[in-house]
Amino acid sequence: MRRFLPPLTLFWRFFLVLLVAALLPLLLTWYFARGVTADNAERLAEARLHYEAVQIATRTDGWLHLNYESLSEHADTIAMRSMLPELQRPVLIAIANHQPWTQLAFTVGLDGVSLSRSDSLAPINYSDRVYFKTTAAGQPLGQQMLISRTTNRPSWVVAVPIKDEMGKVVGVLAKTNGLNELTDQLTNVKIGDSGSGRAILIAPDGKLAGMTGAVFEKELRDWSKHPLYLNRENVRGGVLHYVDEGRPTVAVLQPVRFGWLVAVQMDESEALRPVAETDRNMLILLMVAGLLAAAFAAFFAPGLSRPLIRLTTIADDMSRGHFDHEIPGTERRDEIGALSRAIERMTRSLRLAMERLTKSEGG
Repeated sequence: MRRFLPPLTLFWRFFLVLLVAALLPLLLTWYFARGVTADNAERLAEARLHYEAVQIATRTDGWLHLNYESLSEHADTIAMRSMLPELQRPVLIAIANHQPWTQLAFTVGLDGVSLSRSDSLAPINYSDRVYFKTTAAGQPLGQQMLISRTTNRPSWVVAVPIKDEMGKVVGVLAKTNGLNELTDQLTNVKIGDSGSGRAILIAPDGKLAGMTGAVFEKELRDWSKHPLYLNRENVRGGVLHYVDEGRPTVAVLQPVRFGWLVAVQMDESEALRPVAETDRNMLILLMVAGLLAAAFAAFFAPGLSRPLIRLTTIADDMSRGHFDHEIPGTERRDEIGALSRAIERMTRSLRLAMERLTKSEGG
């Protein structure tokens, strides 16, 4: 192996020794510092995401509960139980006017056709709607995300059964709600230093109800196959790592009542930015260490190589019979000084030997 390697001069040997001595502790420090920084950065990112998710989920939960409780209370009134349009309509108008996000309040008979409405539109058949089927079957709550036939915009319809004194379902009370009360809270959410994160609200059926920076057109986005929705019930600790649009992403999931889901996510590159800063700083230190090793080698190597080159030249001349050199460095107290003194003694010995040989040949 050594045959194929170029010979290393003293400078390169000295440089490599200094380089290894400088880089080894730096590399070990980098390894441990990177691990600690990554753990801390991940915990901090998850804590920030969890805080935002809890804040949004709390407001969302309160809003959903308010709509449900309000509707349930009105469904239990005499006017609603009467199933008479002329008695129900004033109550429906009051419901629509009381909550500004309510777009329409209406009752539906068991045949699926609207009986009374807070607006003046003609009766509409709702028998195909999920929320009607659910509540007409006696369930305490029916809900559905859809494009409202009245406003032609994404809306959340919530419905409760109307029951008579015997507890029998006689109709359905429902109202259509605009989503601004939910989506507006997502608009100004700033997650991460660069603000690249986003908050997401998903309806129970997997429809996207709101998202930071999203513009909703006249159709619903189906997120039922999205990792956030698929893992809503089995994410350990509420933290999910997945790939979103080709980018590694970390998200915190926060379930809300009635099957709704709040998720707050950010790019892992944003979350691990302190790790990238640590890598950059350590690379700078490694380059500085390399430059310092080269500088020290350039400064000290000549002080070692020049005496050795001079002694090598003297030894070469001695091999040719020249013994009149003055040996440098004999006063030094290091290995080079010891070598100089050894060569000086060898020079004297060889000179005396040559003188004796000459005399014996002359005699």
